[in-house]
Amino acid sequence: MIVRKLVRRYPALLYPAFRKYWTASFAYVGATNLMILGQGWLIFKLTGSPLQLGFLGAAAAVPGIVVNLVGGVIADRFDKRTILLWTGSCNTALLAVLAILDISGLVAVWHVLAIAACSSLVTGIDWPVRAAIYPLLVRRHSYLSAVALNSFVWQSSRTTVPAIGGAILLFGGTATVFAVGAIGFCAMLLVMFTIRTQEEQRVVSSPVKELVEGIVFIYKHDLFKWLLVLTFLGMFFVQSYVQLMPYIVELLGQNEAVYGLLLAAGGLGSVVGTAIVGGMKWSRISGNFMLGAAMLSAIGTIALALVVVRNLLLAAFLLALISAIFAAIFQINAMATMQLAVPQRLRGRVMGFHTVCYNLIPLGGLFLGFLTESFNIVVAMATGCLVYFLVIAYVGSTNSTIRNIGREPIREMVV
Repeated sequence: MIVRKLVRRYPALLYPAFRKYWTASFAYVGATNLMILGQGWLIFKLTGSPLQLGFLGAAAAVPGIVVNLVGGVIADRFDKRTILLWTGSCNTALLAVLAILDISGLVAVWHVLAIAACSSLVTGIDWPVRAAIYPLLVRRHSYLSAVALNSFVWQSSRTTVPAIGGAILLFGGTATVFAVGAIGFCAMLLVMFTIRTQEEQRVVSSPVKELVEGIVFIYKHDLFKWLLVLTFLGMFFVQSYVQLMPYIVELLGQNEAVYGLLLAAGGLGSVVGTAIVGGMKWSRISGNFMLGAAMLSAIGTIALALVVVRNLLLAAFLLALISAIFAAIFQINAMATMQLAVPQRLRGRVMGFHTVCYNLIPLGGLFLGFLTESFNIVVAMATGCLVYFLVIAYVGSTNSTIRNIGREPIREMVV
């Protein structure tokens, strides 16, 4: 009975290849979260500086943002399964090296930054491919459920993995966190060897021409242009506070376990937001609903900054939860809308641009880290949220394309 209900709500689960990929993604995403958690704690332990956490964010973001532009072209030109095998191998090796450096006592700040930058280069190719692989695993009518299930992997991992990672940090240290993460990347790699996909061969033009074609398409269509702008700004100005979480934990006078639990609060909120979206029908989803959720995520984040400096741990946990709920509602709706509207031959490039948003979280940490060192964390987080709030208000008041989302079925756009 439960299985039938799940399949009815999430028809992507009917496809064996997707089920394998989806199950293995828990290991991959868990490893990614452990890597982020461990690197942040190690840098703060070595330096004690929120600005250094920002530099870590820049190292983990800038290479990926640059390569993302090429990654979308690669996703459209080459076999996606082969690409994921290569990127999986690289991620496994990088995290294993960091674990060895850490356990040997030789690790230095520059090691962590360099490995973060190399991993960012890899994910700059890996993530656009993951965003474009759904048509190889499921049919069109199952895209929305595939997106929601993929989001569930990320959000549920953000709930459970940081809490587990905090316990591992407390009892085993950062080296153990990195070793477990390397095993997770390796598990995803082994499963990808068992999945078979078939892609249609197409005539390709020059990579530069294809990249420009993707950029022009986004610029010409307000739906993509403004949804991407709002997604990018939300990640950079609002969600990037997670990059400063070790510093927030210090302000609260807590330890590694609470570090994991606070990160988990944001993950739990994202799971709740994902569940809300998964249970909605497209006819009930509106652009105004999405914009309202984005605004509420900013308000919740400002409130989080205020309670952190007053050392209110329970309130911080609840506000991290609430802010993440509204952020997830906006982000999942925005991504699913674009997945349904993007032309198939541009999918890798357009959705590749979307994956830039995940690199903007750590990059935004540099912005927040600078403001925190110059002023304080309340000024830093409130400034970012205010910028985001003003842009939402502008888009909502001037752009009917976003407000009209949900008033009629979303169709694939013609190039």
